[in-house]
Amino acid sequence: MTRTGEKMDAERRPKVVTITVGTNELRWLDRCLGSLLDSDTTGIDLEVCYVDNDSADGSVEHVRAKYPRATVIRNDRNLGFAGANNVGMRRALESGADYVFLVNPDTWTPPGLVRGLTEVAEEWPEYGILGPLQYRYDPESTALDEFNDWTHTVLWLGEQHAFAGDGIAHPSTAGPAEGRAPRTLEHAYVQGSALFARTAMLRETGLFDEVLHTYYEETDLCRRARWAGWRVALHLDLGIQHRGGGGAAVPSEYSRVHMRRNRYYYLLTDIDWHPAKAARLAGRWLVADLRGHSVVGRVPAATGARETAEALRWLIGRVPTMRSRRRSHRVLRARGTKGASR
Repeated sequence: MTRTGEKMDAERRPKVVTITVGTNELRWLDRCLGSLLDSDTTGIDLEVCYVDNDSADGSVEHVRAKYPRATVIRNDRNLGFAGANNVGMRRALESGADYVFLVNPDTWTPPGLVRGLTEVAEEWPEYGILGPLQYRYDPESTALDEFNDWTHTVLWLGEQHAFAGDGIAHPSTAGPAEGRAPRTLEHAYVQGSALFARTAMLRETGLFDEVLHTYYEETDLCRRARWAGWRVALHLDLGIQHRGGGGAAVPSEYSRVHMRRNRYYYLLTDIDWHPAKAARLAGRWLVADLRGHSVVGRVPAATGARETAEALRWLIGRVPTMRSRRRSHRVLRARGTKGASR
């Protein structure tokens, strides 16, 4: 890609749609949606969208009554993080939005964050996905003074590949130093809790892979963005408060099984990994998983074996899907290589 953009000015007002997915998370919504609606909209058109994933705690009624400026979409069933965000992103694409900003309910957004992300994206059109650093959530404060666990991990791993913590050498997915926006870190992915995406990129890459349901969907989208020729980065001078950010907030059976199965699915659909190396890494995971040393937390060996068997049964049933994904990923990478200069 070549840099062709100009700074935002009054002649063009990019449209940004924020998308917050909630599933029985009423207690977080006032601070989250309130901060988004209070954003500095100088030079941008902002729409705040709440997508409800079949909540039973009165979330929809509360948002409609208290935040009439917000757009509310109610799903008639829980579509998972991937599916529910896709509902919001499809609507944003249909409305002609230039950008979407996915924001979890357990966040507080500083007034200048949405505008700041938009300004960077407008000036640097090579970037398909951007994200802020994440800070500790404090309902009594608006300060960004202490990183959360996810940011600490990001700064430790830097620009290594997605599974660098597993100890297998593999090339970084980060782009070259030439052409980078200042103060950016091209980490392996931007977490879906605060992910700012260009809709032009989404039209090329597609949205979240709904097979994943929850976990790894943003990591998958970031690699597809890079295969298509876009840059992906965190901006070191922009931040958001996020209560989560250290993996699954609750190490439930649901989170353990989904994290396991999706991790294998992600690896086995990654066309940059040689099959032998991928098999070696998957084998290392399998031994740990069967012993109950889950990516989310430790459980008794019997529980680990049972949950791993459940994850593997799911994975075996998705073999045709994984083959299809690998084919589409190769096509995407080939197109991205040919169209690397925009």
